Amino acid sequence: MVQATPVNVGPQSSALAFESTSYVEWPCILGGAVAALAVSFVLLTFGSAVGLASVSPWTSTSGSVTAVTIGAGFWLLLVHVWAFALGGYLTARMRHRRAGASADETSFRDGAHGLLMWSTVVVLGAIVAVSAAAAAIKGAGTAASGLTSVAADSLLRTGKISTDGRSDDVRAELGRLLVTMSGRNAVAAPDRTYIAEIVAARTGLPQAEAEKRVDTVITQLKDGTNKARKAGVVFGFMAAAALLLGAAAAWWGASVGGRHRDEGEIWAGFAAATRR
Repeated sequence: MVQATPVNVGPQSSALAFESTSYVEWPCILGGAVAALAVSFVLLTFGSAVGLASVSPWTSTSGSVTAVTIGAGFWLLLVHVWAFALGGYLTARMRHRRAGASADETSFRDGAHGLLMWSTVVVLGAIVAVSAAAAAIKGAGTAASGLTSVAADSLLRTGKISTDGRSDDVRAELGRLLVTMSGRNAVAAPDRTYIAEIVAARTGLPQAEAEKRVDTVITQLKDGTNKARKAGVVFGFMAAAALLLGAAAAWWGASVGGRHRDEGEIWAGFAAATRR
C-alpha cells in the first residue's frame, strides 16, 4: 500500500509566501514624513517669531550669543522630538500589520518604518541645506561688505554729512582692509597706521585718537567674528544631537502608533471629534 506524502499548506507556508514581497510601505512613510516636515516648519516659524533663531555677534544689539545659541539649540531639539514622534506615530498607525508576524516582529517593523520616515526627512533636509549653502557662498561677498560698511561708518563718523564725491571709494577701501584684518590673529602695523591716517584726515581727530578708534573697531570685529564662529560650532553640535534624538523619537512614536493600531485605541479628543 502506497502512502501519500503530506504537503504542508498551512499558515506557515502561506506566511512564507506572503513574506516573499517587501513589507516596506512607502506611502505611509512619505505621509509621516510630510506630517513631520509640516509640524517642524510651523514650530520653527514660531521660534523665529519669538527670536530664538536670531543671533547677533554685537553685544549692544542682543543678549549673550552663547545663551541665545543654546536657547535656539534646545528649541530645535524639542522641535525634532515633537515632529518626528508625530511622524513616526502616523507612519506606523497607517501601516498594515502583516499576517503571521509575531508581536515582537511587528513592533520592530513599526519602529523600522518610523526610522525610514526619519531618514526620508533628513535626506530631504540635507538636499535643501546643500542648496542653501550654495546660495550662501554666492552671497558671502555681500554679507562681508555689509558687516565692514558698518565698521567703516564708525571709523569715519564726524557728526556731519560728507559732501566728498570720493566718500564711497574711501569706505570701500576701508571695508576691504577691515574684513581682512578681522580674520587675522595679528593686525599688520602698516595697515593699522594707514587706516588711522585716513580716519584722522577725514574726521579731524589727532593721530593718537584716530589710532584708538581704529583699535576699538578692529577689536569689535574680531570679537564678533569669534563669537559667531563659536556660536556656529555650538549650534552645529546641538543640531546633530537633535537629529539623533529625533531618530529615537521617530522609533518610539512608531512603536506607540503600531500598538494603538493593533489595539484599536484612539485618543479621547479624536474619538469625540469622530463621533460628532
